[in-house]
Amino acid sequence: MANKDVKTIDTRMPTGLSAFLIRATILFLGWTLLYYLWLRPIGIPDNQLTRFIILATQKGLQLFYSTVTVNGQEILISGGHAVNITYACNGFELYALYVGFLIAMPTNMKRLIKYTLLGIVVITGTNIIRCILLSIMFYNHYALADFAHHFLFKLIIYGIIFLIWMQYSKATKTNA
Repeated sequence: MANKDVKTIDTRMPTGLSAFLIRATILFLGWTLLYYLWLRPIGIPDNQLTRFIILATQKGLQLFYSTVTVNGQEILISGGHAVNITYACNGFELYALYVGFLIAMPTNMKRLIKYTLLGIVVITGTNIIRCILLSIMFYNHYALADFAHHFLFKLIIYGIIFLIWMQYSKATKTNA
């Protein structure tokens, strides 16, 4: 009886969807092992990416404040604490999620590279703007800073990623 149920489920799942899910699962497992067993322990690319986001945030804040300094992962505005930008804030997990979806979808290499570069630039730019705005909000003790940090900005970035994925999926159906 159980064997029949599995076959029924398998035959009802569209071929493209099952291929996508298999590729996505293999990519996820492979990426997780690579990242947590090798890359994360040596800090690549987290150290470099976090440093880049910190410096870009500092430069962006200097458009609004005359004195913006960095002390390790801490950003200070006029000597006062604004934010700490850690590995969790660097956007690397978003890149992995975004690119993993692209790789799991059927397409040609030119489109994959085009959408990968587009997405990474958009995610990075959005993340830098997010860090700048959060710095301003926390420095000025805005009541909604925690809400913005934990909910609003996540909704915005995932919404942007989803919109790019939707465009990629539509283009895949017509161009792949």
